[in-house]
Amino acid sequence: MTVYNTIIIGGGSSGLLSAIHLDDKKSILLEKNDILGKKILITGGGRCNITNNNTLENYVKSFYNGGNFYRTAFSNFFNKDIINLLEKNDCKTKVEENERVFPVSDKASTVQKTFTKILNNRATKYELNVNVKYLKKKNDLFIVKTNDSRTYKSKFVIIATGGNTYPQTGSTGDGYKFVEEFGHTITKQMGGLSPIKIKETWINNLQGIDIEVKLEIKSNKKSIVKDNGSIIFTHNGISGPVILNNSMEIEKYLRKNQSVIINLDFCEHYSYEELDNKLQEDFSKNSNKTIKTYLHNYLPKRMANEYLNYLNIDSTKILNQINKKERIKIRDSLKRLTLNVSEVLEKEAFVTNSGVKRNEIDPNTFESKLVENLFIVGELIEGCGISGGYNLQQAYSTGVLASKTILERILNDSY
Repeated sequence: MTVYNTIIIGGGSSGLLSAIHLDDKKSILLEKNDILGKKILITGGGRCNITNNNTLENYVKSFYNGGNFYRTAFSNFFNKDIINLLEKNDCKTKVEENERVFPVSDKASTVQKTFTKILNNRATKYELNVNVKYLKKKNDLFIVKTNDSRTYKSKFVIIATGGNTYPQTGSTGDGYKFVEEFGHTITKQMGGLSPIKIKETWINNLQGIDIEVKLEIKSNKKSIVKDNGSIIFTHNGISGPVILNNSMEIEKYLRKNQSVIINLDFCEHYSYEELDNKLQEDFSKNSNKTIKTYLHNYLPKRMANEYLNYLNIDSTKILNQINKKERIKIRDSLKRLTLNVSEVLEKEAFVTNSGVKRNEIDPNTFESKLVENLFIVGELIEGCGISGGYNLQQAYSTGVLASKTILERILNDSY
């Protein structure tokens, strides 16, 4: 039986970069899906937010539980490196708002196909449709067994299975089981960047609408978060960057059985008084315009009608028919639309916040501190970054650093 130098379990972003960087004919990547990088296809809304073009110091500030843990990994392989790798292989990139990097094609499949092409030109082997069910270490070798009775042996293992988000992409929590059997500790299950469910059902009719807002999140009447950003209405609640980035804070209070509400301000540049004066002036100047049409100045067209139904105001009314009570109701709800949070949808999280405790992993190599030559990378590690490409970069960087460490040991014959 062939004894490999390295077996990489998982062919997502972290596993792919590990295999590409190893470039070793005596190493192999095992992927349970029928394609590599399946989860990449759904990132960035199907466009793939490849990385973030921000500075190292901003990266460090953008991870929950602190990003200093990844400083060595980012210093070794960072955003410019992944961009250069893709650009050299004909995947052109562009930088958008908040330094987010996307493929020029706006198609995640371009990135996935490019990574696959790069790996096809490397010496590292890979096999698809391989479901690893057993991972043990006997003497100095790792033994890997699959559900179809195949057995592999290696000197090193990189576990790059991801967490348990989007199980349809293969992230079913297999890695948790493997590392726990080696004695590692998994932190309490908690969603990462998650959409939230809202109790008010009328907003379900707004599915797909996105809008910039100022928001305040309150728990038991106490303000816990104030933020600005884009939200997206979903079939049962709200999502979008500003919601995803604050979902863990919301979950923390819900787990204490505290009520959580979100106040949305659609007119942050106006005070209540200023908005009221503007409404009075506009209503006077445009007296024959319908209130539904007028609200397009503040809300997306499809949202205006549902919004007026919620306020119990006839959308066909012209502005000179809107009485003071209705005008105040419109003003107040434009400045503060209150939504009650039902739950954080952990099963729909984009990344996992729980994982292997960091103090059990060497941040200079991403080798397990409990098991020699076992490396843990990517989303399997506790804590995640905010949305915007930070988590994919963490996956690339940790995967590359693990491979670099292994290559040095192979070259130095120190294993």
